[in-house]
Amino acid sequence: MATLTICNHKGGTGKTTSSVHLAAAFGLMGHRVLLVDLDPQGFLTRTVGANEPRTEHSSLALIHPEGDLRKLPVQSFPHFDVLGASMNMTREQRRLTRPTDVFWMRETLAEGHDYDLILIDTAAAVSVFTMNALVASDAVLIPVTPEYQPVVGAEQTWQTCGLVRNKLNPGLQAPRFLLTQVDGRLSRHARYSEYLKEKYAASILETPIRTSSSLAVAARNGRTVFDAKVMSRGGLDYAYAAAEVARVFFPELIAPAPIKGAYNPDEDLGDEPDLPPTEPTPPPPPAFGLGAPRPGSAQAASGATTTTTAPPTSAPMAEEPTSKLFQHAPIPGRGLAPAVRPVQSTFEDPFANPEAVIQQAADAKASIRRTNPSHPRSFQPLRPLGKDGATGPQDLDPFWE
Repeated sequence: MATLTICNHKGGTGKTTSSVHLAAAFGLMGHRVLLVDLDPQGFLTRTVGANEPRTEHSSLALIHPEGDLRKLPVQSFPHFDVLGASMNMTREQRRLTRPTDVFWMRETLAEGHDYDLILIDTAAAVSVFTMNALVASDAVLIPVTPEYQPVVGAEQTWQTCGLVRNKLNPGLQAPRFLLTQVDGRLSRHARYSEYLKEKYAASILETPIRTSSSLAVAARNGRTVFDAKVMSRGGLDYAYAAAEVARVFFPELIAPAPIKGAYNPDEDLGDEPDLPPTEPTPPPPPAFGLGAPRPGSAQAASGATTTTTAPPTSAPMAEEPTSKLFQHAPIPGRGLAPAVRPVQSTFEDPFANPEAVIQQAADAKASIRRTNPSHPRSFQPLRPLGKDGATGPQDLDPFWE
């Protein structure tokens, strides 16, 4: 049972998008995933198309002395379940002022649940909700766009995670940065990415999330990029990012979850009899050539001979010599594959013979002049412009209109 928080004190860095698609990626691996929206504005709840729950059935119920995740109703989607946020969380936040109020979510999750991974999406602020998520988590992922303000917010989040790790949650793993919305055409993205890699070398995930319009279009009504365009840049990037997150934080989630009733080759069924080992049978000696029995030997006297047959070969095609055809590799047990006639290209390069092209154009012009001298595309002499005799663009082509 793993808990991962997606956090950055700066907004607009792809926290919600990363939360949804990482949850979908782990769900497609066969794991049971719960997506928790701890943002009072409820952006994740709206993004996936979930209904706003009542306050007592929202994620606020996790931050309660009597909270029990198993008793909370969740909304199910194809790859994950969602525990949405309520707009009343902002008002309820005012009563959570005691120092011990940051431990309620950890106590609630410790009571037990039925999920392999709980993924928490937080608001872009240092609030009691964010602190509850960090205290209850096993790991933290910081999405950061390689821009000035997102990088500053990511470094502040790094410091907050260090404070929580030293004072409140010693089991919290060192956070990792996930580069999001990376545009390889922008030099400032390259500079800030290089800055992060130089300062936090071992804490940057190797997989960046590139800019992709499919991410914005797909994340509607519970659909993700894996449902719409799985082979797009966004789909591939988040699939690789999920595998790297599992490798770095949760090695137990690397392998897909076993399907109930599926065949497991590592399982000892115990109902198959043990057969004695069999020794390979040596091949018979050839009738002639190397390895054949010598005349007068016991094997030759017994008359035991073996015959060998040559492998079948394919005859060349009748209409053209075999040398002019492509030949596939031989198929085991069938000899050579049938020859395939090469495809002749019908493309003609117009620049291969420029003189012929120019002559064809001249003939076309002459034909127009002969058939219809008053045609608007008929030849008109060059007209000088100005005192110096310069010509304009209309005089560069006799057929210019």
